[in-house]
Amino acid sequence: RQLCRLLIFKRCQDLQEYCSYQPVANPIKLAPPAAGAEPFASLTTRLHYVNFFIKMAEIVDCEFPVWGLLPKKETGVTSFLTKYPEYDGRGITIAIFDSGVDPGAPGLKVTSEGKPKVIERYDCSGAGDVDTSTVVQVKDGDIQGLSGRKLKIPSAWKNPSGDYHIGIKNGFELYPAKLKERIEKERREKLWDPGHKATLAAATRKLQEFENKNPQPVSPSDKLQKEELEAQIEILTSLDKNYSDVGPAYDCVVFHDGEMWRACIDTSESGNLASCSLLGEFSRTQEYTSLTKSDQLNISINVHNDGNTLEIVSMCSSHGTHVASIAAAYFPDSPDKNGIAPGAQIVSLTIGDNRLGSMETGTALVRAMIRVMQQSESNKIHVINMSYGEHAHFSSSGRIGELMNDVINKYGVIWVASAGNHGPALCTIGTPPDISSNNIIGVGAYVSPDMMIAEYSLRQKQPGMPYTWTSRGPTIDGDFGVTVCAPGGAITSVPNFTLRSSQLMNGTSMASPHVCGAIAILLSGLEKKWLQYSPYSIKRALENTALYLESLDAFAQGRGLLQVEKAFDHLVAFHGQPERDVRFQVSCGAHNSKGIHLRGGLQDRTKDHTVSVEPFFTDPDNTDASYKINFGLKLALTCSETWVECPSHLDLMNIARMFTVRIDPTGLAEGVHTTCIKAYDVSCVEKGPVFRVPITVVRPTQLPQDKLRPELHFTNVTFKPNTMKRHFILVPDEATWAVQAKIVLFTIDYSNLVISLLWIQQSY
Repeated sequence: RQLCRLLIFKRCQDLQEYCSYQPVANPIKLAPPAAGAEPFASLTTRLHYVNFFIKMAEIVDCEFPVWGLLPKKETGVTSFLTKYPEYDGRGITIAIFDSGVDPGAPGLKVTSEGKPKVIERYDCSGAGDVDTSTVVQVKDGDIQGLSGRKLKIPSAWKNPSGDYHIGIKNGFELYPAKLKERIEKERREKLWDPGHKATLAAATRKLQEFENKNPQPVSPSDKLQKEELEAQIEILTSLDKNYSDVGPAYDCVVFHDGEMWRACIDTSESGNLASCSLLGEFSRTQEYTSLTKSDQLNISINVHNDGNTLEIVSMCSSHGTHVASIAAAYFPDSPDKNGIAPGAQIVSLTIGDNRLGSMETGTALVRAMIRVMQQSESNKIHVINMSYGEHAHFSSSGRIGELMNDVINKYGVIWVASAGNHGPALCTIGTPPDISSNNIIGVGAYVSPDMMIAEYSLRQKQPGMPYTWTSRGPTIDGDFGVTVCAPGGAITSVPNFTLRSSQLMNGTSMASPHVCGAIAILLSGLEKKWLQYSPYSIKRALENTALYLESLDAFAQGRGLLQVEKAFDHLVAFHGQPERDVRFQVSCGAHNSKGIHLRGGLQDRTKDHTVSVEPFFTDPDNTDASYKINFGLKLALTCSETWVECPSHLDLMNIARMFTVRIDPTGLAEGVHTTCIKAYDVSCVEKGPVFRVPITVVRPTQLPQDKLRPELHFTNVTFKPNTMKRHFILVPDEATWAVQAKIVLFTIDYSNLVISLLWIQQSY
């Protein structure tokens, strides 16, 4: 409205001899016409124009809720950065385990300090690798590429050894699926269609001319000629139907200029290397270029094995760039569009494989983790964001999970992962965060009222809530699965090859980098204050300060909605506590589960469960022995539910301690019930629980045993937006193959005179 009023004021400056502009609440008063004034009709037209803008100012909301496009208010990021503008992620490096980050995307070029935003790029999948083990020398200013083309070496290139490593790469192997579709279409329209259509038209014309001259060919030569023309048309039509573009083959040249390895890709396809970009290793130069003008795919290079392997770093989708933008984008002229930590720097580690439709592989994950470990002493990576994951059949075992634990426990890197998008069913947490330990921070997706208006253009605001599809805990072995929740959608930067600057994406993939960026600004503040921390103290601070939303699904929000300011105050206040560098491994029952999860059977009797708690130290091989010897906590154990009995106290030292928990589900109503045992340090209760023992009990509905085909009926069930009703049914022992379900939904909306009827019948 204020912008519209400014426009009105500017227009009124032209009418000063006719009227004096008053505030919108007052009318415009006419003054007597001045000498030589325009006709009164023109004055009337101008006043109509002004009054139109006044009315529009009253009707049109000219203030777009930009703050809802990449939400930061809900989690306290905005107020934190207003209070501590220098704690914006400066000095912190975030590793993005994803599909690759575009260093040329809007907001990903520099940090708030003017430093390069993306400082390293690696394709850990191997999809961009080129064998450049063939070595050649220049002859008469040229070398011959593996494609057979003569490659003209520019005179400006500096190569003291004179050795050139050559290889060849199919351009389509570097393209994400959507980009490949676009380029294939463009190449067909440019390289195939003109010649094919002209040839087909010419062949068709010749056949028509022949048929006009020879309506009934009699002689063998005429018949043969007609068959030849028809065959040409048939072959041309068949070729068009079976058209396939294998893509361009690019010669690759690698050499050492005396200081670093450099590479050139002959995208001219003519050997004119002077017209192509010469790139240095990205980790040293931060150089990148578009592969071609039409694709706008920004690539960079790394060289391995003494020049025998060229790594062309591309992207397998736009996902990773969007994730990185949420975590750390910086827009100096539009701060509302900034990511959570605009001062942080990014290391892009591509784990999605272009050859597998962007799916991650175990090899890529291992390579990415090795890279993080290698950088532990120089250019340390502080936080990992992994918005990738799969369902694992055995999430509590396996080499990948062990390496993830090593990255956290030995190298002190904080790992944040998306919980998954397989809700609203319970036990749908992906891997990670569901691994053998509870070290990883799992993030659920939350949608706020501002997001509903700015991102999704809803007609009405609803209260904030988890997305219906965000994965729910507990894990199969009883852990929470979700640590905290955060905004799970954003309209922010995507790679240039999409030919757009921003895009709406949603998922726990978007909630995870929000938490990752928040951790980066927390670490930035802690390091500025010279305060120590560990992955465990960071996770506990997030858990103990999150805003638990009582009206929302407990399995979707974890400990609640992230609160950055409170987490920072917690970390500052309790940075010197004895458990700062300690994690507590909770093991329940004979299978060493991470929690107590009772699901299966009627749960109609009291059971005792053995719980073991053992402290583990960060980088245990290098932890001082005196710290381990002196470690000890006097703990008070509490649980808010009467159906759980646990000891009141536990004396914990550097050894596994065991206690028994009794659970009496007999008085519980049918359905799912969740709680936890909280362990408080009696010397400092205000810092919150130092560990929790999750407990989930499912009491199913038992079908009548005296009926051949028992039925269940649920009537007068009201559904509001984002409402889930869960029913757990104990399958009878005699049931072998079929259950029939009917759902009838009858809705009457008197305000809009709408009546809807839905009838669903499904057999299983």
